[in-house]
Amino acid sequence: MVKRKVVAPSSPAPPGRRAVQAEQTRAEIVSAARRQFAATGYAGTSVKDIAAAAGVSVQTVYDSVGSKADLVRRLNDLIDDEAGVGEIAMTIPGTTDPEQLVRIPAVITRRIVERCGDILRTCFDGARAEPDLVPGVEEGGRRHRAGARIVAERLAALDALDADLSLDEVAATIATLADYRVALLMLDDEGYSFDRIEEWIGTTTARALLRR
Repeated sequence: MVKRKVVAPSSPAPPGRRAVQAEQTRAEIVSAARRQFAATGYAGTSVKDIAAAAGVSVQTVYDSVGSKADLVRRLNDLIDDEAGVGEIAMTIPGTTDPEQLVRIPAVITRRIVERCGDILRTCFDGARAEPDLVPGVEEGGRRHRAGARIVAERLAALDALDADLSLDEVAATIATLADYRVALLMLDDEGYSFDRIEEWIGTTTARALLRR
């Protein structure tokens, strides 16, 4: 009997040194842009300023990331990473307790505002006067509404929603109550703590949507 040699499946090749260095450079440039935007605003920050803060040339900024507007779009990914949005979102399909599920958007919003409030303020305030910022802000809004829709659909699958509400109304309610602009208003104008903001969003959303 001839023995066959078992060949283990090959693992994906690790990224090369150049690819790793290029990603590190992009991350440093995006972080530098974040600091500069927070310090001097979008309009007051030039690509030259960002390059100097990152310790690279202006051409490297354009080659690695792109324009200032491209940098803003990259900040959406930075927000998701720093707030752990992906990790939290992965818990939604397996969550069976409606009360717990309906509070997930509050947790995400709290983390985003707490960890990335500087980015939110820069983009939201600047977009009123700077058209270049609008696509980045709109992309953040699309992600937010998509997340709200996922939670709404999961609640519907659990038959946990008020029967008088349509799925569109549920998704819109979640997106509105968990909007970071609401959280910033509560933080700045009302002096709420992050704990209190999270609790208010979660409790108000539950009262508005869940079957009683």
